[in-house]
Amino acid sequence: MEEEFPRKRFYRIGEVSRLTGVAPHVLRYWESEGKVLRPNRRRSRQRLYRLLDIELIMEIKRLVEEEKLTLPAVRHKLRQHPWSPPHPASPAVPPFTPEILEGLKTIRQELLELRALVSEGGGGLEEEEEF
Repeated sequence: MEEEFPRKRFYRIGEVSRLTGVAPHVLRYWESEGKVLRPNRRRSRQRLYRLLDIELIMEIKRLVEEEKLTLPAVRHKLRQHPWSPPHPASPAVPPFTPEILEGLKTIRQELLELRALVSEGGGGLEEEEEF
């Protein structure tokens, strides 16, 4: 996907429709009848698409428009040759170095100690403690 758009963790169906040029009813059809999309859903059943879902939508759109494949043929092709995005999606979290892991362990331990203090009723901080 060449166009620039805001990087978010999840996109709603209207945003995906604007970004890909595929109408929302077509996206819903591809999900329900075509069984080629499986977006995440909130408890309210609202569809939430990830960047990989958007890239898959662009590939499905290409197969339908350029190669003139039917939806069953698209599904078959995707099963026979699992699709992967043209470029790896940027990871949501960078790889953890040993220093980062150690820092996270320290923070976790401090948070557990704070929770224990609060649950014991010792929620007040001493004046000499600084952050």
